[in-house]
Amino acid sequence: MLDVTKKDKIMDAGLEEFAEYGYSMASTDRISDRAGVSKGLIFHYFGSKSKLYMILVNDCIDKMLDKYENIDIDNKDFISIIRELTKIKYEFFIENPLRYKLIINGFNNTPKELGRELNQKYEEITQIGIDSFTHIIKSLPLKKNVSVESAVSIILGIQNVIQNKYLYHFTDAPYSFEKYFNDAADEFIELINIVLYGIIDGK
Repeated sequence: MLDVTKKDKIMDAGLEEFAEYGYSMASTDRISDRAGVSKGLIFHYFGSKSKLYMILVNDCIDKMLDKYENIDIDNKDFISIIRELTKIKYEFFIENPLRYKLIINGFNNTPKELGRELNQKYEEITQIGIDSFTHIIKSLPLKKNVSVESAVSIILGIQNVIQNKYLYHFTDAPYSFEKYFNDAADEFIELINIVLYGIIDGK
């Protein structure tokens, strides 16, 4: 029978280890030391280093997605919705810098042996984002020559630009989230406004 307390200790220690060293350089010896359990107990409970890693990745993603469950997007303007979604995302990262670093390192420095599993997980998350933005954009009065699909692609593209710009701040110095996330959120909104209202002064 699984000892829940020991399981939690191993998962906490694994999160710290993988976030700090990445998957390839992570050590089950250090994880066992951090958790205060034997190395054999890690394999007894989780089977392998890779399985422990994927359990932690899935746990991080589930906890992040849980934050979006109760958001109300009805009867709100587009910018308010985008700002609220952005706030939820970055507040989660501020509160959970190790989880963020684990996810980002996993998707950007994907271990070869876990490539298929991580790519599938990334596609699932991307589809959730597409579905959310599609639902939001369908409520907008789009111009006749603008499709919902094109609008979603533009929004996701802007999101990627902002994430790539600020990524190194968050991964190299995870505790600097609070310093940068407002800048990232404001810049995201600014670019969204440019898409909505254009760059040419019509006067």
